[in-house]
This record gives sequence, C-alpha cells and structure tokens, in this order.
Amino acid sequence: MLLVARVLPRTYRLRYQTPAKRAFHYILEMTTIRMPKRSFSSSPEVEEIKPVSPRTASKAKSTQKSTTPRKRTKVSPVPGPVPKTAAEEFGDEWLDWPAPRPAIKAAQEFIKDIAANKRKVLLVPDKDADGLSAGYVLHKTLELLGLPADHIYVHVLSKGTNVHSEAEVNAMERMVDENGIERVVVLDQGSRPGKIVGNLPDGGKALLLIDHHQSEEFPPDAVVLTACHTSPIATTSLLTYMTCLPLHSNVQEACDWAALMGYIGDLGTGTKWGQAPWPAHIAVCSRRYGGKTIADAVGAVNAPRRTAEYNVKKAWDILLAASEPKEVALNAWLKLCRLDVNDEIEKWARVPPRFSADGRVALLRVDSGFQIHPVIATRWAGTLRNAKTMLMTMCANTGFNPDPTKVSFSCRVSSGLRHLPDEERPNLIALLKEYGDSVEGFRERVGDDFARGHKEATGGIIHKDEFEKLIVAMGIDENAPRKKASESKSSAKAKSVDPNQKASVKDFFRVVPRDAEASGANESKIKDVKPST
Repeated sequence: MLLVARVLPRTYRLRYQTPAKRAFHYILEMTTIRMPKRSFSSSPEVEEIKPVSPRTASKAKSTQKSTTPRKRTKVSPVPGPVPKTAAEEFGDEWLDWPAPRPAIKAAQEFIKDIAANKRKVLLVPDKDADGLSAGYVLHKTLELLGLPADHIYVHVLSKGTNVHSEAEVNAMERMVDENGIERVVVLDQGSRPGKIVGNLPDGGKALLLIDHHQSEEFPPDAVVLTACHTSPIATTSLLTYMTCLPLHSNVQEACDWAALMGYIGDLGTGTKWGQAPWPAHIAVCSRRYGGKTIADAVGAVNAPRRTAEYNVKKAWDILLAASEPKEVALNAWLKLCRLDVNDEIEKWARVPPRFSADGRVALLRVDSGFQIHPVIATRWAGTLRNAKTMLMTMCANTGFNPDPTKVSFSCRVSSGLRHLPDEERPNLIALLKEYGDSVEGFRERVGDDFARGHKEATGGIIHKDEFEKLIVAMGIDENAPRKKASESKSSAKAKSVDPNQKASVKDFFRVVPRDAEASGANESKIKDVKPST
C-alpha cells in the first residue's frame, strides 16, 4: 500500500498527508464498493447417504436448514392505477395542491410543447438534492415524451452565485446562442424580479420557473409554477414530479425515487405518506428501495456542493446515469466527498455561539472553503432547542465565497419550535428584515441577496462590513469576555457559611476512643435532664 501511495498523482499527495491515507482514498475512488452476490451451484456434489434410524432422520429433517436461496420479498405496488393528482386521491379540497391548478396546467403545456416540437431546452437545477432531483425528474419526463437526449442541455451554477449573477446570466445566454436553445427551465433557484436569460427567441414566455421558496416577485412574462402559497408546501422535486406524473405512464416507475430523494433532502423523513395531501404510492417507493438507501443517496448527492472543489456537475452526471438510489448511495467518488465534508464539519462543530441582546439569535462564525454553515446552524438549532427566548441560530462563513469581501450565512429556526402550527412558528425572513431595517440604508445596499429562502431556513450573501453592522444591530458583543462554566455554576450555587462554625469535614472522620465516646454520651444525657422543682 505504501508503494502505491508514493506513485499517486500530485493532487493526492497534497490533499492527504499520510501515505496510508492517500492509498486508501485512491483505491476507494478507483473502485465502487458493492456487496458480492451469493452464487449457488446448479449441480452440487452428491454425498453418500448413510442409513440412519427413522427417529434420527426425522430430527435431522426438522433441524436442517434449507440450502435453497431466499428470495427477497418484493413490495407489491399500490393496487390499481396510481392517482395522478391529490384531488383524485383525497378529494376536491386538494385541487390546488401542490400548486394552483391553472399554474400546473400551464407548466404541463410548456413541457408538452418542448417535446412535441422537438425544441432544444436548457435545464438550470439548483445544486442541492432537491434541485438536482427536480432536474432529474424533468429530464427523464422529456425523454419519455420523445425528446432526444441531445436536445436537453444542463447548466450548473458556479460556487457562490445565483441565476441573477452577471457571470451566470452571460454563461446561459452564451449557451442559448451557441446551441440554438429555445426554452429554459429554472428549478429550485428561488424567485425574484429581473431577467434570467434575455436572448430567447420568444422572450420571457420561453422561461419556466419551478420553485417552492417564499417569494412574491417573479421574472416578467415567465411561466411560474410555485408551491410557496399552497400549504403544506411541497419541495421543488415533488412539485415537478406531481406536474409530470400525468404526462406519461412510466413517469412513476422512472422518477418516484428521485422525487422522494429531493423531498427528504429538504424536509426530512417525518412526513406520513398516504395522509392528505401526501401521495400514498411514495410510501411504497420508500419501502421498495429502503429508507436507509434513500437517505444515504441524499447525503451522497449533497456532498459535492459542500466541498471546497464544488464539483456539482459530476454529482449531476452520476445522478442522471442512475436508475435507482442504490447506484447513487454506493458511488465511490460521492463517498469520498462525504468523508471530506464530515471531517470539516467536526472541525468546526464545537465553535461556541454568541447571543444577541434580546436572546433571540445565536451567532456562530466559521472560516471554511466548505459549505458547512447550513449544517452547523442546523446542529446548533437542535442543541439550543430548550433555550427559552431563542428563535434562530445563524452561522456565518467568511471563507466559502470566492469573493473575499463577502460572507455567506445560514439561519435555522430553533428545533424546539418546529412542533408549533405553521402560523405560530417564527418567520426568520421577517426577523432578519426587522434587524436590517434598524440599520440606515442597509436593505438598499444588500439588495436581493439578503433573507432569501424559507421562513424557517433562510440566509444570504452580503459584504462583510454590512454583516458586521447587522450583528451590531442584533446587540451581539463579540468582544465581551466569555464566562467559564465553572464560574457561573459556583456563583449560582454559592451558599453562605457561618463564620462561627469550628467543625470541619475532618471532624466527622476523626477516631474517637470507646471510653471517650461513652462518657460523651453520658454527659449529653445529663445535660438534657432538667432539674426538678
């Protein structure tokens, strides 16, 4: 192994310090870990059968294990045809779920027009499991509808940018010009006013935006399909799946696992599939592939975007080539990315927080090229869940954005408040804007890159000097000395001691002679007797 480590490429020698670790990671990346399949001989050797007593033969027959291989029990599909809409499954009260019915119809016509007229289309999915899974669902649906795969182009954003960044707009417009692209679909990128691609032949109406982030503003003339105004809010991957499900009979078989992956990546595993409005056949999908396998696939496809290298394009290629979540979960390169990310998380996981003057915000600071600030914020939201006044944990990362003048930060609602009804849970977007409004001209200077996302999970990318002004507005004093835990406990539990007390702890363990002990007892009895009158 050491010999292999010495001849590895320079990138391995720079990245991994010890020869053994270099060799291990190199071998792991070059091979995909798979469990070997058991093989059973079709013509096993026949052993000589010796005569035995009937009693012994009966006992052996009852205790002998069968050599026939066990077949894995398959989960039977949902009986009958799968309902194509929530209204079909749960009633007309869910007619506008996961989005208003007119918006879903408009998006379906947009997708069918691409396939029917063999238009070249550009997909722009977000970098996380939800965005990539939504892109997977739409890509497979277009192929099922007859659109050639070489008519589908994909653009993955660079590190620290968004679809409205000047560099990204220029890159997408260049792809449109060079490849004759007629339609663009943006998935899970958030919504705001302003153009995304300005050189499409049919203008803004050639853009379809599929999203679930909180927003009241959208690009002009675009076809918008958003779940942000329909409760309970679905993820972009589930919204895309439910939109595409009626378009072809094979969409469910090809894409249900990807929709579930994206959902778990954003909202976790607490949803009870089969209870309105969540489709019951997704529960069958979860049992068919296994909950752990799907969770591992989510972690695997999320890992590359968190690394310093930020190779999301390779994660997309791996996902697109997969036909089931196991292929994603067992990919060796994705496993390496997860190892690197976990190491970086553990490095910064114990950074102590600072609290705002009103006790509503806990601030943590990290300086890492990895996108670990959302994970750190989520972890501390669970750690501080019992804090009485705390609403939000905020983790700021000064080392993630390629622009050294900017800071990326993520905010998460305290996990102790997640059980509250939707209308009672705190709105973190409103909370951030409340603090920002207390700084003169702050909202105008930071623009639309501040307080974006969901009510319970938001964040932004702003200049460092503006972020420091925001921290001051929150009343967070980072120069104040920290109190040691021992000091706070001793001051809280301190007890007054009688200065006239002469006995000490040692007096309780002092050896007393038997005679002295007896005489002392007699004296105490004599003292207790009152004189008769």
